[in-house]
Amino acid sequence: MDSGKLTVLLTRAKEDIDRDRVIFEREGFKVVSLPLIEEEALEFDFPEGKFDFVIFQSQKAVKYFLSRVSLTGEEKILAVGEKTKEAVERYGYKVWAVPTEYYGEELVKLLEGHSGRVLIPRSNIGRDEVIQKLKQAGFEVFPLDVYQIKLVNYQARELEEKVGISNFLVFASPSAVQAFFANLQKLNNKPTLSDKKIICIGKTTKDKWKELFGTDCEIPEKPSMHEVLKTVKKLASFLQ
Repeated sequence: MDSGKLTVLLTRAKEDIDRDRVIFEREGFKVVSLPLIEEEALEFDFPEGKFDFVIFQSQKAVKYFLSRVSLTGEEKILAVGEKTKEAVERYGYKVWAVPTEYYGEELVKLLEGHSGRVLIPRSNIGRDEVIQKLKQAGFEVFPLDVYQIKLVNYQARELEEKVGISNFLVFASPSAVQAFFANLQKLNNKPTLSDKKIICIGKTTKDKWKELFGTDCEIPEKPSMHEVLKTVKKLASFLQ
């Protein structure tokens, strides 16, 4: 497979693209950087009282929370995915549980038969499904916005050029999909996507893509960028 002729468009925050591009480039793909989101720490006040559980649904939530706050060590910590678990452990905490499927809804299942106060550090646009389901199960839930996600706007020419030369468009969050859609709406001549392979990192990102674009996208077996690479390589074999 001559991957060097194929181009992958990455759309995460700039620092993530700078890290992720290496795994694609060493496999011979050309990487185009189009950061569609920016992240910024938020000021927050830690809620009073003790918590029985702390839920982290992303590595970024871990970073923006644990870099500024210390837990007692008595809380049971849940993390969505091995990478998020590893991020927690780097701060010296033990993770109590990780769901088999890397989706927030699976966290609710892990807490069946338990009760108490739950803290959920998250972004300012975090999804509310887990919060609502935990409340319905009788938990006292405290969502805490610890960082904000901003959607990035692009000039039409830059967007058209970068999308135009790319064979694969990779989206790692619903917010990146939303930013991409918003940017496209401003164009008089929208680039065709029918000749592009769209890869969404997981179910929630895929759901957002289908909601906004009305088409399907590929998802890897597990929501990680290394698994995305495997999907890209598989699809690339059909383009040669």
